[in-house]
Amino acid sequence: MATAPSPISLDEYMNTSYSPDCEYIDGLVMERNVGKGKHSYTQLKVGQKLLELCESRGLFVLTEQRTRISEYRVRIPDVSVVEELAEVTVEPPRLCVEILSPDDRWSRVNPCIADYQAMGVLSAWVVDPYERRAWIFEFDKPPLEVHDGKLRSEELGIEINLADVLPPAN
Repeated sequence: MATAPSPISLDEYMNTSYSPDCEYIDGLVMERNVGKGKHSYTQLKVGQKLLELCESRGLFVLTEQRTRISEYRVRIPDVSVVEELAEVTVEPPRLCVEILSPDDRWSRVNPCIADYQAMGVLSAWVVDPYERRAWIFEFDKPPLEVHDGKLRSEELGIEINLADVLPPAN
């Protein structure tokens, strides 16, 4: 019979290394789906494109950075754009990007996006490299599926061609 995970303190979570890193949700350490080939490729390409667009603006592009949403939640976006480099992000990122893995479900992604928005993140992207689809979440607007092939962030004033970050079609 499986046992329920035991709650731990934020301090204990922050001082523990997990491989792969885990999120901290309401006192519980939560495993994340580990990226596979298409996920990893897309994560790298999104990071690369964002670095090209954001570095000259004095912004930092990070992958898998612990982001403290509140005293009870720490999320780990696949890619984020921040104004300050810190060991743990505590100020709202300018952009958070979630890349879907084959095992991901919207029941896991939606709470992540809600947490980012509750923290004050104004722009988030969800990219599905397996279905070759993407969605844009801008604060106070309904989610928008990308139909024109452009990932946009009004907050950052940037645009990336979705085809430039997706793996080659099989």
